[in-house]
Amino acid sequence: MNANTIALIGHRGLAGKPIVEALAKSAAKKVKVLHRPGSDAAGLPANVEAIEVDFADTAALAKALVGVDIFISAVGAPGIAAQLDLIPAIKAAGVKLFVTSDLSVMYTPQERRVFPLLETKVQVEEALAAAGVPFTVVLSGGFTEYCLATPFIGIDVKGNALRLVGDDARTHSIALSSTAYIGAAYASLFATTPAAELAGRTIGFSELVANGDQIAAALAKKHGGVAPAVTVQSLAEVDAEIKTSDFALAPLLRKKWGTGFFTVGSDVHVVPGYQRRTLDDFVASI
Repeated sequence: MNANTIALIGHRGLAGKPIVEALAKSAAKKVKVLHRPGSDAAGLPANVEAIEVDFADTAALAKALVGVDIFISAVGAPGIAAQLDLIPAIKAAGVKLFVTSDLSVMYTPQERRVFPLLETKVQVEEALAAAGVPFTVVLSGGFTEYCLATPFIGIDVKGNALRLVGDDARTHSIALSSTAYIGAAYASLFATTPAAELAGRTIGFSELVANGDQIAAALAKKHGGVAPAVTVQSLAEVDAEIKTSDFALAPLLRKKWGTGFFTVGSDVHVVPGYQRRTLDDFVASI
């Protein structure tokens, strides 16, 4: 069986930590965490090697990446653009596959060009392609930690309320994953799959898929049978909010839900043997 040597950056992030923990328990040949000088690498699993390296030092980073099959980026939004600076070292070290930090939903080319964070992700992918570095994009849908535990996309579990875009959101579904599921999915995808089989793909996974009516029923169940208060925005109203919002991704995601495009694409990976949590379970725990 193939077993990959994996390196990761972003080990302290919301997704990075469970990814490292899951990889440490996987059949990967070796797992390394690369971290900047001064970054806290304490508490890593005993079988994970921590390597301190200056990411701005291309030669040092390339040396740390020698022998790595798959290099995973789990950086948060502030680190997305910095992935561009990693490309020369990835190329020089002969890394077989780079996994970009995405972990979102499928956006249209127009959406990706309009929103700065999404545009930066496009720039990273274009730079990797131009450099001839094989890469994979992973989409995990919305994080349950944001999309259910906070009103980020219009689901207010504690307040028993829903903010929808159009009545079609009642029957359109959203794809969500917990960070625990994200970790398990990364381990099952990258620990042993040959890099060549993953390169050039946009791979999606989701722990939970639910539509507006199902979410409303789960909220009512949590609140003793009391139906949630539902506010419905028109497409024109949400478009106006997107144009004026300080954080336009939130209304954009509500729009994608309402129009049926809150998805992770068609190349979907299912984690073998994983006991996925139900919508009622997630809602009850909030």
